[in-house]
Amino acid sequence: MNPRTPLPPRAKEALDVLRSPVENAGGDLPREQALAVIASEFDEESAEGLLNILHSRGYIYYVDDQIRIT
Repeated sequence: MNPRTPLPPRAKEALDVLRSPVENAGGDLPREQALAVIASEFDEESAEGLLNILHSRGYIYYVDDQIRIT
């Protein structure tokens, strides 16, 4: 098994911010809600980019329009 690509510090912070709301929502969260959660700690433009980093590096994935953490 290949290890995942390490995250930049801000993306790691975004994942940490996202973890609790996803868990509290039963394991998945609508994408727009996830963006709002990340934007509450960063700005909206950064939230989109951070979500893309998390997805492209395999830390989150989508099922329909729901985000799940791997």
